[in-house]
Amino acid sequence: MKASVELRDKREARLRQQLKDTPMRPLPLFQLTGWNHFVDEDVDTPTRAGSSPGPDRRKDEQSIAYHRHLRMVPTDAMSHMQEMLVEAVHRNSGRRDGLMDHAIDGPAGTGKSCMLRAAGRAAQREFEAGTGGRRPNTIPVVHITTPADPEQKVNWVWEIASYLGLQPEPKSIAEVLEMRRHQDLTLPVNYVLETAQTRLMLIDDIHRATPPQLANALPYFDYLRDKLGISLVFCGTGASHLLHQARILAGDLTRVSEENRVRLEQAGRPAAPASPSPSALLPVTWLHPLPLDTEDQKTFREVLAGFEADLSLYRLEEHALSKHAIELHRRTGGYFKALTYVISTAAVIAIRTGSENITMKEIDAATTQLGP
Repeated sequence: MKASVELRDKREARLRQQLKDTPMRPLPLFQLTGWNHFVDEDVDTPTRAGSSPGPDRRKDEQSIAYHRHLRMVPTDAMSHMQEMLVEAVHRNSGRRDGLMDHAIDGPAGTGKSCMLRAAGRAAQREFEAGTGGRRPNTIPVVHITTPADPEQKVNWVWEIASYLGLQPEPKSIAEVLEMRRHQDLTLPVNYVLETAQTRLMLIDDIHRATPPQLANALPYFDYLRDKLGISLVFCGTGASHLLHQARILAGDLTRVSEENRVRLEQAGRPAAPASPSPSALLPVTWLHPLPLDTEDQKTFREVLAGFEADLSLYRLEEHALSKHAIELHRRTGGYFKALTYVISTAAVIAIRTGSENITMKEIDAATTQLGP
C-alpha cells in the first residue's frame, strides 16, 4: 500500500507541473488531480500591456494558449440544462432508492462533453460549498471515459481506478502486455468510492460501446447507484438509445414482459395496456446545433457576443464576430465544436500576423481545414 501511495503522489506531482506549464490542458481531466484543477481553475482574460502590441506579442505563448482554449460560452439554454442536471443530482442525493440515471445526447460536435464537465464542475463546487470547502479524503465527483475495450466490466473498473490513482502506471511495454493478469480492482474501487463519499459519476464517450458491451457493465453501475447512492450521467451521441437497448439486454426486460402477458392471459385476465418500461423512463438532456433562423435569431448571436467578450486582441472591432453571424453559421452549421475551433484559430492567427482583429480574412484562414 505504501508503494502505491508513493507512485500516486509522484504521478500527481508530475500532473501538477504539466498543468502549470500548459494552462487549460484537457488531457488530465480523467484523473483526480487534473479534474480538481479544472474545478478550481478560474481563467482570467490576459491583460494587454499598453494600447498597442509590443514587439514580442506575436510570440506571446500565454495569450496564444488562452485563445486556443476559449471557455464554453454560456447560453440561456445551456444554463437551464446545467441547472436541471445539478438539481437532478441533488434530488438523487436525498433518496435511499429510486435514483435515476441521466443521459446527455445529441449529434457529435454540439458540446455534450463540455456540458457534462460544466455540470460536474458546478455540482462539485456546490457540494464543497455545502461542506465549507474541499475536505481531505473526499472525492465528490468521478469523471471517466468509456474504455478503449469496453467488452469486460473489469475494464470499466480500471478506468475508475485510474481516475482515483489506484492503478499504478506501467513502467515498460512488458508491464502493459501483462496488465490483463492483474487482479480485479473492484473491491478497492468500491471501498474508495464509499469512504470518499462520491456522489456523482460522469461517463463520457458512451457511444464507443455497443449495447451488449454496455449491458455487461450496467449491473456494476446499478450497484454504484443503488448501494453507494452515486448519481450516474452518461454522455455521447445516441446515449439515450444505447442505454435503453443495453438496459433491455442487461435485464432481459422484453422476455419478462412477454412472460407476464402470457401469465395474465392464462389466468383469464387481459393484459394491461402497454406502459413505458423502466428502461425507457430515462431523463435526457438534448443538445442540438445552435440555431439561426426566423424562429430563433437570438441564441447564436448571444454565443458570438460571449466569445467577443472573452477575446483579448488589441484592435478587435466592436461586434467583430456578430457582424459575420450568418456566414459563421453557414460555415459551422451552428455546431459548437466547429464554431469554437474557427474563433479560437482566427484569434491565434490575428496574434501571429499582427492584425489583432478578426475579419473575414482571419475567418477564411481558420475555416480552410473544415472543408466545403
